[in-house]
Amino acid sequence: MQKLKVLDHQRLMMLNESSLRAGRLRHLRPEQVPHKPQERYPVNIHLDYERAGQAEIRMCVVLNAARGQTGWLDVSSEEFAAIPEVEVSELEWEAVQCVGTPTLAH
Repeated sequence: MQKLKVLDHQRLMMLNESSLRAGRLRHLRPEQVPHKPQERYPVNIHLDYERAGQAEIRMCVVLNAARGQTGWLDVSSEEFAAIPEVEVSELEWEAVQCVGTPTLAH
């Protein structure tokens, strides 16, 4: 068994709004926001970084594994720590990792 941080639709929307309000660089664009809410949105990678002297986390959220859709979302360290971790099978963990990450535009 492996562990993944997993968001539900409500928490995903809340964190996206928080990212927008805080002026963070990465958040979901309107066309990325799932029209049909899913039960789970796993985080397949996260990076620690600092913005204006504040520790933040840039995480890649898998929006639709079947279609390979992912999005970057910047959150505070506290917000990231509050995302629940769930145990998943090795097969599910590998599938989530294989979706990959979106390109970071500069």
